[in-house]
Amino acid sequence: MPAYLLGLDSGLTVTKAVLFRDDGAVVAAASRKISKIENSPRHVERDMEDHWNVSAAAIREVLEASRAKLGQAVSPAAVSVTGHGDGLYLVDNAGKPLGLAATSLDSRAQALLQEWDETGISSKALTLTGQRPFPSSPAPLLAHLRDHDPERFARIAAILSCKDWLRYCLTGRIATDFTEASVAFTDIRTQRYSLEALDLFGLGALADALPDVVMPDAIAGRVSDEAARATGLAAGTPVAAGLHDVTACAVGSGVVESGAIAIVAGTYSINEMLVDEPGVSLGWNARNGLRPGQWMNMSVSPASSANLDWFVRTAARDALQDDDPFALLQAELDAVADDPSDIVYLPYLYGSPHSQDMPACFIGLRGWHSRGHMLRAVAEGIVFNHRHHVDLIDPDRQIDRVRLTGGSSRNPFFGQLFADVLDRVVEVPEMPEAGALGTAIAAGIAANVFESWEDARQRTNPALHTYRPGKAVSRLETGYDRYRDQAGALMKSDEKAKVQ
Repeated sequence: MPAYLLGLDSGLTVTKAVLFRDDGAVVAAASRKISKIENSPRHVERDMEDHWNVSAAAIREVLEASRAKLGQAVSPAAVSVTGHGDGLYLVDNAGKPLGLAATSLDSRAQALLQEWDETGISSKALTLTGQRPFPSSPAPLLAHLRDHDPERFARIAAILSCKDWLRYCLTGRIATDFTEASVAFTDIRTQRYSLEALDLFGLGALADALPDVVMPDAIAGRVSDEAARATGLAAGTPVAAGLHDVTACAVGSGVVESGAIAIVAGTYSINEMLVDEPGVSLGWNARNGLRPGQWMNMSVSPASSANLDWFVRTAARDALQDDDPFALLQAELDAVADDPSDIVYLPYLYGSPHSQDMPACFIGLRGWHSRGHMLRAVAEGIVFNHRHHVDLIDPDRQIDRVRLTGGSSRNPFFGQLFADVLDRVVEVPEMPEAGALGTAIAAGIAANVFESWEDARQRTNPALHTYRPGKAVSRLETGYDRYRDQAGALMKSDEKAKVQ
């Protein structure tokens, strides 16, 4: 009889609960939208209690759906959570939310970050922690809170991430996991919390607010009576520590050791690879891997499929009623397939991979261009931005295959576009729930359903849809050069404007 595992994947727009069999097959899935709060410029927040309530409802719904499908109630062997990385979820001494949570699209700390860049704090952070802080990372968000709301800052009892908050709601235990612990305050060499890092950011007073660290495949608590009533889970069900969301996506796509690149084309442009030696570079954030002695180099920016969502909302509202709006627009793309244009789209609506606060823009748009031309430019801009990151983490092209997941990966146009732009074989797992599967695997190891990450990879290995570089490689290489030139010109223009 198979074992069942529950993975909860809470992103920036939806919380999704997925029940898996121990071979990785999806039994049932349920999702609920999460409200986004943007009451002030640069603030992108959410209500933490509402976040838990919709997540609990998604769990209850998936359990009910699985019972209807299987004809009997299913009790998962274990549960695990993943969620969007970075941001800030704070609780007070009573374990209650300390205001709204800042998501990873929040950029209120941009000005402070520029100050840190100028004073050398960012460079010191890179050497010590393996990463330069960016607007939505915990360090600048906490420092911004310290400077602008000292009363709230003084009440911080625990600094949590998205998934750590949800796991706390499930178990009543405040903790984090090995991967999430490394988002801001760990020494890249020891992979442990660093008081020196806290002091570097002027946050030494928060040393006691850092949560205990548990390995991602270990039990971090059990479902409480209260959470059982809210979710329908059995009280006492083991809850694994879980994974940072991008690491969960890598695991769910079959990447658990070095030698492979994982790409997530979601709200964020995520490009990552596991390595067995720590390395410091401006090109990536070096975070903890799945175990001590392993690191995850991730090169990221908030500049991927959110641009496509924006384009559809603003320029293709007629397609919004369909489950896959992009598929309805395929005819318009096909109509311009033999009519290459020189339009460049810089996909920086919510931020860029560059230090400047650069805007998104179309460059080269003419009156004779159609919506299809613009859509293709948006798609190419998204994938060009991924190429920028992949070139940083694998500059010598030592890896010739990538695993691609995320919403865009399910569209064949995007799969082929990635293969042509990267000039690599692109493998897309026929598993749309890679993040939920990755964290469910952590639950499976914690509950002894799997012996190890590798055992789980072999037993849950999904079928792959493979895309190979085609005839568009040369054209897109030229397009990428034009994209880089325009991004560079925009940066120079921004620097000149600041001087004037």
